[in-house]
Amino acid sequence: MRYQALALIAAPVFAQAEPLSVVTDIPPVHSLVSQVLGDRGDVSVLLGQNADPHHFQLRPSQSRDLANADLLIWIGEEMTPWLARARDGVAADVPSLAFLELETGEGHGEDDHDDGHDEDGHDDGGEEHDDDHGHGHDGVDPHIWLSTHEAEMMLHEIAEHLGELDPEGAEIYEANADAALERIEELEHEIEHAIEDVLDVPFVVGHDAYGHFVDQFGLNAIDSLADVHDSAPSAKHVSELIELAKHGEIACVFPEIGESTKLAETLAAEGVRLGAALDPAGSALQLGPELHSQLLINLANNLKDCLDS
Repeated sequence: MRYQALALIAAPVFAQAEPLSVVTDIPPVHSLVSQVLGDRGDVSVLLGQNADPHHFQLRPSQSRDLANADLLIWIGEEMTPWLARARDGVAADVPSLAFLELETGEGHGEDDHDDGHDEDGHDDGGEEHDDDHGHGHDGVDPHIWLSTHEAEMMLHEIAEHLGELDPEGAEIYEANADAALERIEELEHEIEHAIEDVLDVPFVVGHDAYGHFVDQFGLNAIDSLADVHDSAPSAKHVSELIELAKHGEIACVFPEIGESTKLAETLAAEGVRLGAALDPAGSALQLGPELHSQLLINLANNLKDCLDS
């Protein structure tokens, strides 16, 4: 017994790495991060179910979580400008992975962002953004998670950044990302099969948020009720849509979950089929690793159900 005790005392003690704490912005990003992070840390999401990305204010507990995080992973300022301001205010030292900064070639480290303000918080003439809407920069569609190709890029970047913070887990993150990529490839085929017979059917969506999905899979979305900034349509735009509907040039209109269906119903009164409300951010889905895949296949099936009628 004496020798056993000595052996136990002499045995080396390997410290378990502290679990990573990752903060994400929206459910689809939370889903992708969850797939890669696995059980080596905790991932939280700031915009949960039914939260409005356009007008949002962090709760004190969320500000603390952000300030204490090991990493912030988000789409970028174009999607949630309020998060850029919150990051600068309470989490300036927290490393940040903003996917749209990678797309535009901007820096994505803790010191490599420019939010249009100088270090004192005043406007320095930087790139403009609209504080009243969640999608600030003109001409940018931030809904990149709706493309499986973009999602693949996101998975790679997530694994790389997690591995930099936790080198001991780098191989695990890469393996998890590879498994997620295999599921993404299967999902692509499932979506292609679901919509293969409706690619030419013209339709209108409630919000100009589906360009990445439409372009990848070759669908025929001819217009949207609201623009990429989610701004209300002008009277001229409404009149143009009604004329298209009267001439049978719109097969279906798809409102967006949580938004008014009034204009969609106006088009339906002109003979346009009213499709299911679409949910581009997965706000009605259960949070977790499967959300991203479920979001995309739901989108494909909802489109097919109306367009194939």
